[in-house]
Amino acid sequence: MKEKLTAPILSRLTVECPFPDVFEETEKEQNGICSYPKRKIVHIRADHDTNRWWNTVWPWHDELATPEMRREIDATYEALTSKDALCDLATLTRFCKSHPEACAGASETEYNFYLEGKLCDYWLRLITRRRDYNIYLSAYAKEGLQ
Repeated sequence: MKEKLTAPILSRLTVECPFPDVFEETEKEQNGICSYPKRKIVHIRADHDTNRWWNTVWPWHDELATPEMRREIDATYEALTSKDALCDLATLTRFCKSHPEACAGASETEYNFYLEGKLCDYWLRLITRRRDYNIYLSAYAKEGLQ
């Protein structure tokens, strides 16, 4: 059974990160160049082709994820890309432009949002450029649940 989110997903997004501690404890990737949070479970990368969202799931610390966490992550992604949320790239772009405070640096095409779930915390990076990956949804195990 798919978990239903109780509030409209877009109204639950914030532009200030309510869980900065997740980014404090990091580890180097195998190539030794980039560092990533130790509590990162997965990120989902998606693009819209004018008809639908296509996504790829990139596991990080899959051993941290319980079946309940996986269901919450799936439900979060589905809620974000549903008809009443970010159903296509035009809607995603309008949503981002209505939140200029979420703009990432000098670029006016990348935006950061955050969401606190029941079991996971989420960083949502939205990119408004066509023919690019438009959604990066990263999920992190909450403190004490990993």
